[in-house]
Amino acid sequence: MYSHEQETMARSFLRGVNLAGAEFGETELPGTPGTHFTYNSERSFQYFAEKGFTLFRLALRWERLQPVLRGSLDDFHLAALKQNVTWAHAHGIKLIIEIHNFGAFLDLSGREIILTSGVELADFWLRLSDEFRNEPAVYAYDLMNEPWKAGSRWKTISQETLSAIRNNGDHKLIAVPGIGFSAARTWRETHGRKGWIRDPVDNFVYEAHQYFDSDDSGRYKLSYDEELACNPKLAIEGPARLAPFAKWCERNGARGYLGEYGVPGGEPRWLVVLDNFLVALDRAGMDGTYWAAGEWWGQYPLSVQPTADFTVDKPQLAVLLRHLAADAPAPA
Repeated sequence: MYSHEQETMARSFLRGVNLAGAEFGETELPGTPGTHFTYNSERSFQYFAEKGFTLFRLALRWERLQPVLRGSLDDFHLAALKQNVTWAHAHGIKLIIEIHNFGAFLDLSGREIILTSGVELADFWLRLSDEFRNEPAVYAYDLMNEPWKAGSRWKTISQETLSAIRNNGDHKLIAVPGIGFSAARTWRETHGRKGWIRDPVDNFVYEAHQYFDSDDSGRYKLSYDEELACNPKLAIEGPARLAPFAKWCERNGARGYLGEYGVPGGEPRWLVVLDNFLVALDRAGMDGTYWAAGEWWGQYPLSVQPTADFTVDKPQLAVLLRHLAADAPAPA
């Protein structure tokens, strides 16, 4: 029988982080760079690459890249995105471009437009496809973060958007998040027994998110002891929450990806929860990106961004490093 280490060596997956900042200031759109939002510096790319991570999920706001639906892309934000792609390429990072919009778009007047079809989203992704379909550092397009505002329409919207990208001659990997908050543990009851995406080039993944507090929110409003009182099996809750999604993907012959997961760094027992979850994710052979990194997080308890001018690692980092893919660079 394989040991866990041998099993991990036999599988191919990528491990990385979400790089947040450009999606900040959602109530201040388009907002002022350096005041309401930020694009992270090259030092963040270098730091995580030197630690051995190979994947970034880059969070962006649709309205900044495309201020008017079905209009041109914004020159400033497109240039900033291209700079991030250049840094990713220079440091051996594969980049997932992710739109952090929850199934809606805010127009210039501040009116929220809930997506009801794939027309507008497909137009946006076709414009990005024209820019990046031949760029090797762009690993995947992540269609929409947690599209809960679109409701049950999301299945049709995501299929229409993927089909438009394929009709544009673009064969890149496409990440298709789940309905609602994309929770792994409720995946089957939320989405039904069968997958909904049909891809002529068969290069897509279903994307789930998973946190380990009692309400799945990732806010960790209760202390560990309070959570433990609610769930005595908290230490092994991670594998239990991943299992419904992993089994669903296996039964549907589909690939899966964990786009978000994270724990507070100030409580060592949460690190045990994270470690046990990652053991299960390794065995499932799925890519994963930790939530979150980014130079503006400050005291955010889930942040894995280093402090003291990139010289002090966060507690979660040691756990994450134990679960890098076998072909990743050796940690610095």
